[in-house]
Amino acid sequence: MATLIVMMVGALSTNRSRVSKSDVNTGDGKAWSARQYLQDLAGLLRNRALMLICISGSFRTLTQTGLMVFLPVYLAYEQGYSPLAVGLCITVLQVAGFIAGPIAGHLSDKIGRQKVVLSSMLLTGLTIIGMVFAGQSFLFIVFVALVGFFLYAMRPVMQAWAIENTPKRLAGTGVGLQFTILSIGASIAPVTFGLIADAWGVYAGFYFLAGAIIAANLLVLFVPREAARAASA
Repeated sequence: MATLIVMMVGALSTNRSRVSKSDVNTGDGKAWSARQYLQDLAGLLRNRALMLICISGSFRTLTQTGLMVFLPVYLAYEQGYSPLAVGLCITVLQVAGFIAGPIAGHLSDKIGRQKVVLSSMLLTGLTIIGMVFAGQSFLFIVFVALVGFFLYAMRPVMQAWAIENTPKRLAGTGVGLQFTILSIGASIAPVTFGLIADAWGVYAGFYFLAGAIIAANLLVLFVPREAARAASA
């Protein structure tokens, strides 16, 4: 155990020495003040690119939360799945997302954040609809995996995209604001889906989730392409 600890400390020390100081935000050394914080926050709220990315991300989170809350209900009560089968479907969704993250992140480095987010949102909506139509066939598991893949593929890309459109000295504040807006989407999803499901059925709820994430594509289309360069300047 002691040897393992020493090796870990050594690895961390080596990695730290290789990182340029210009790549790390160590703070500006100024005392914190509520006035400065509010000014910085107001500036971020006026950042069009950041707000569009955050709001579109909240639609993604709304869809994710709605699926995680009501997909087990749908499988158990509408499709008659056993608890084991329900758990297996949720595991497939999560494993697909685990695989998608690094792939989507690397792909966005090559072809751009916007292209990956746009395609992932569109394909997530379409695969949710396909999942509903698949019923109890084997295709249902395939569509669940595809939903997990495309839905979770967006998460790291949108976080990187938001940071790129935030001034370097406010990167932490920008991420905090992003997660606040994402939480709003997550909090809206369960009650909205529940109301729709009670009024028009659970299938209408899934169509709502698919429509919400496809509609978020419209916001992504309006993200200024030059904003990231200005933020990093």
